[in-house]
Amino acid sequence: MKTRMPLLNKYVCLMSLFLLFLLTGCSVGGRIYEKYDQVQEARRYEMDLNYRIFDRRSPLLYMEQSIVKEVTPKGRDYTVYDALVLNSLSYQVKDELYIIIDEEVFKPAVTSLEYENAREIQEKSEEVMRADSSTVKVVTGYTENNKKITRLSYLLDDKMIDGIRTANSVLFRYYAGPDMISIKLKGLKLKRLKRLIEK
Repeated sequence: MKTRMPLLNKYVCLMSLFLLFLLTGCSVGGRIYEKYDQVQEARRYEMDLNYRIFDRRSPLLYMEQSIVKEVTPKGRDYTVYDALVLNSLSYQVKDELYIIIDEEVFKPAVTSLEYENAREIQEKSEEVMRADSSTVKVVTGYTENNKKITRLSYLLDDKMIDGIRTANSVLFRYYAGPDMISIKLKGLKLKRLKRLIEK
């Protein structure tokens, strides 16, 4: 019993350190990048977020989002850049979106919008043994992967920023044909956005 206690203490200590590393690793991986733009005379803060969708009914595969805060002598602006990647059978994303902050609905104006059809072909191959025992690589087929990409940008106004500052939940809503696509900003991602606002 006396020999097991020190081992147990070491195990608990190691697990605690590992858990701490994981938690800080998540926050370090989501840094806010700071740069100075001498052309615009602006201090820029940029934050990147990634969302994976595990709902088989949703046409959205994943979304990448960049939020840029620019501070100039005239004031501060928040611009959001979204890249939505949908499956090939999905409808085109409408040129509008909504942000639901707690229960309040906002409709930011889309400042830029572009669509792209991405096509990726992967070669399938296997090694076949010849009569002389050497192997040769033989192409057995191809896999085609098509995706629809929508890129859009929009501004967050002061009312939205004030709402996000104290929000418990933030939801981004998009529409593609009959599909309603919702991306929830929560947990560490929401904390990081609040940290960006306070910079």
